[in-house]
Amino acid sequence: MTFLSRTYAGWLVLATAAASAGLTGCGNGSTGPSETGSTDFISDNPRAGGGRDTAEDGGSASAGTGGDGDPTAPPADGDAERAITEADIIQVKDGKLYALSQYSGLSIIDISRRDRLSLLGRYRASGIPFEMYLRDGIVYAMFSSWTQYIYDAATGEYSYEQSSHIEALDVSDPADIQQIGSFDLPGAISDSRIVGDVLYTVTFEDGGCWGCKQSRNTTITSLAVGAPAEIAVVDQLSYDDDPNDYGWQRSVSVTQDRMYIAGIEWDGTDEGHSTIQVVDISDPGGALVEGASVEAVGQIQSRWQMDEHEGVLRVVSQPGLWRTNALPGVQTFAVASSQELTPLGFTELTLPRPETLRSVRFDGDRAYAITAEQTDPLFTIDLSDPEHPAQLGELEMPGWVYHMEPRGDRLLALGFDNAATDGSLHVSLFDVSDLTKPTMLERVHFGGDWASFAEGQDRIHKAFTILDDLGTILVPYSGWDIDEAEGCGSYESGVQLVDFTADTLTKRGSAPARGQARRAFVHDTRLFAVSDQEVGTFNIDDRDAPVEAADLALATVVSNTVATGDLVVRMGADWWTQAAELEVVYAAEPGRAEPIGKLDLSTLASGSKSDCYGSGLISAQLFAHGQYAYLLWPSYADSTKTSLAVIDLTNPEAPRIASQRDLPFTGNALYYNGYYGRIVPTGAAVVQAGSTLVLRNVEDQYYYYEDGSGAPPPQPRDPSLEIIDLSNPSSPTHRSLPLPDGAGYTGLQLDGTTVLTSHWVPLQNDPSRTRFYVDRIDVADPSSAVVRTPVNVPGSLLAFDGASDRALTVDYETVEFEVAGYQECYSAFSYYAEFVPANQENYDGPGVCRGTRHTLKLLDVGSASARLRDEHSLDDGTRLDQVFVGDDRVFMYTSGYYAVGDAVGGGAYTSGILVASGLEGGSIDVATKELSSPEAGWPRAVDGTRLLLAGYNPPGLSVLDAADLDEMTLEMKGELSSYVSQVTISGDTALCALWYHGLEVVDLGD
Repeated sequence: MTFLSRTYAGWLVLATAAASAGLTGCGNGSTGPSETGSTDFISDNPRAGGGRDTAEDGGSASAGTGGDGDPTAPPADGDAERAITEADIIQVKDGKLYALSQYSGLSIIDISRRDRLSLLGRYRASGIPFEMYLRDGIVYAMFSSWTQYIYDAATGEYSYEQSSHIEALDVSDPADIQQIGSFDLPGAISDSRIVGDVLYTVTFEDGGCWGCKQSRNTTITSLAVGAPAEIAVVDQLSYDDDPNDYGWQRSVSVTQDRMYIAGIEWDGTDEGHSTIQVVDISDPGGALVEGASVEAVGQIQSRWQMDEHEGVLRVVSQPGLWRTNALPGVQTFAVASSQELTPLGFTELTLPRPETLRSVRFDGDRAYAITAEQTDPLFTIDLSDPEHPAQLGELEMPGWVYHMEPRGDRLLALGFDNAATDGSLHVSLFDVSDLTKPTMLERVHFGGDWASFAEGQDRIHKAFTILDDLGTILVPYSGWDIDEAEGCGSYESGVQLVDFTADTLTKRGSAPARGQARRAFVHDTRLFAVSDQEVGTFNIDDRDAPVEAADLALATVVSNTVATGDLVVRMGADWWTQAAELEVVYAAEPGRAEPIGKLDLSTLASGSKSDCYGSGLISAQLFAHGQYAYLLWPSYADSTKTSLAVIDLTNPEAPRIASQRDLPFTGNALYYNGYYGRIVPTGAAVVQAGSTLVLRNVEDQYYYYEDGSGAPPPQPRDPSLEIIDLSNPSSPTHRSLPLPDGAGYTGLQLDGTTVLTSHWVPLQNDPSRTRFYVDRIDVADPSSAVVRTPVNVPGSLLAFDGASDRALTVDYETVEFEVAGYQECYSAFSYYAEFVPANQENYDGPGVCRGTRHTLKLLDVGSASARLRDEHSLDDGTRLDQVFVGDDRVFMYTSGYYAVGDAVGGGAYTSGILVASGLEGGSIDVATKELSSPEAGWPRAVDGTRLLLAGYNPPGLSVLDAADLDEMTLEMKGELSSYVSQVTISGDTALCALWYHGLEVVDLGD
């Protein structure tokens, strides 16, 4: 029997979105089984040419910063009730380290025994941590990009909201951290302070975030935190930006009585200014009183450009943003009250050449300013007479400075100079005892070619730790060290130690960090390096060579998991460093932070160019059988090969490499992504049958150019199945098995020990039509796999059941008709359409629409022929994007498009899950579950008659239960810290790999 199909190739690929929920009844939709006898199954060719493819209070260990202008300094009158406290991402108190990580939330670590770090408790939260305060056993954790769905009972609809968020957490029992209060803030947090018992926040909305006001605005909120469980707004002020200006988030300078809030205001020209808004915060209860506003002559890009000292506001700013001839200006204002500020003095800085202002620092009656070009001056400013600010001295130096810390008549500075050969970052020491003649005493470079800091200008001081009692500076950094010979670089991160005296700087050693280094401090003679991923301690008795004493992971990178017996194997590879590690845990505790055993996989990359290009393990695939795990990844030493490693798990506390070899085919065989709308994608690139792995070595052609014949180009290499026999783990064997000639091949499926795929062959006399074939290969004995005769079927393979010898396929039919415009075309056939306008210059006018109709077909498949039993036509506008096969259930992720109104470009998108059964019963039944916004997500795994979907707004795992097609249910089973990259079923749990957010376990039970 011969099956022949036709369809039109050339589909636009568009994004999909979720729509409202609904459940259609299941139906047969059949035409009945075909008559017994030979039939000619010919399909339209989906690949035919013709179209286009479409810190102080919490015991913070950060260094104190000197100078009267320091906003973290306690009040001069000693009024402890109104002390100003800054937040940070770490706090240290009573032998505990409190650390916020963007990957793991809040972690509380016991550091009372300096070389035995232990995790006491963790609080995961949805949102990106900003900073926190620690007061009397309560952590006030602030988060930006806090996302949630808000249900409107009146409309029955959900709205997606994004805001900033404060959580009041009772950490008195670290093992049981309790949320006792919370509050949402509009927009993104710019800065915050606690003054007395009031927490002040400044947030910025730019119209670009979900749920934000459309106009750019800055909001100051005061919250009472004296009673943490009753955290509530005391007062709020909001200021809209001039709609003619381009605004950015504001910087904040704070005293006991006032907040000064200003930012960049740019009208699109080289001119510009900043409005400094004064807010009176003198009320201990938190009432906000709008004060005066004054205009700075230029832009305020950081908090350091504003400072109140002895009743005078001093400002250094510069008109314009980037390249400008305008000169920086020094302004002073007399502060009689928050409502009364009057100008006192003004002077322009004289520059040797046009440059932009980089950094400013006030220190009593002095100020220091640095401009930015390759060779940059340090300017000294005398403010002892506020009515007559005076520029006194100038010092030219290479590179620029991000931040300065005054120490009497010395300045310690942190900066960047990419022309330096011994490191782009630097610490500099300046002698400013004579303001007319500032001099640079020392400069030390470090950090490689393109290193950087984790913090921006407003918070960089928190990562520049100056330990005056030890005479040591600690600088966390990260970035790239470029290999000029290879033309690429390696990622580095760590904490640089620099010793200092009044006249010298000495570069010492660097303590390495995993992940982006964020903070460093010394506790109990140990150096603590805190990154997004770990806390490490170092013995620095020899500061030239810090020695790691202990480390504790804050986040475990998990990109892939596999369960075997009573073990779970986790694998993670760092995107930046390419470092890869395999961890072993018991299946009873798959999410435990500390593994029972782990294996550094760096040796697997030996002999490759991994130091420059990476080992390829970042994209490795993981499998397991019995007491062995298998790794496959593209070889970076030889692009024509794929690497294989067998890991012995016999002793889970000490996993080891049992064997390793390169296989003679490219890493492309590890991946299969379908044909982007032309052929419904199903199956995988690799399947496993016990200790045998089978790979699909095919060149998938997603896009091609026609040669006029209407036929796709030939395969560039001979397609094959690559069979890897791992029954002897110490000596794996490989053989290559040719696939039949064809224009393309679907992914691999497995039924017992039978590997299935399907291929298609266009007709020689009419390439717009094609014959599809099902291919079956038995790999029970991988050394002599049995290839069965290809069987002609109508359409490409979706699923196969060996017990009944039935297959479910999807067939294709091309249709073409005239339409009034492109919306009518896409409304009819969604993305499986090509619109050809009658007038190529008027895409909105009439034209021809070509689309593809899809029909599900159920077949009895014999040894050499197939018989049609049933069929079910799909709606024209339904696109099948992903296919997952379960127990007599085929789950198909669908997406579609429909027009909205008459407006050009108006349209909406739908998504859902189409479920088909019938392999066991012999007739097709279907049901559809539309996906609404809170449930939106993508299929990740199938478990019998259940489909697991991973959503990202908010991140979570849902289960579609299709045991009864008439009563399908969709239930959220668990919220997660981040979007899921891979899901593994282990018993009644789902192991969710979240990359840098580690592994989280979701209970799939009732």
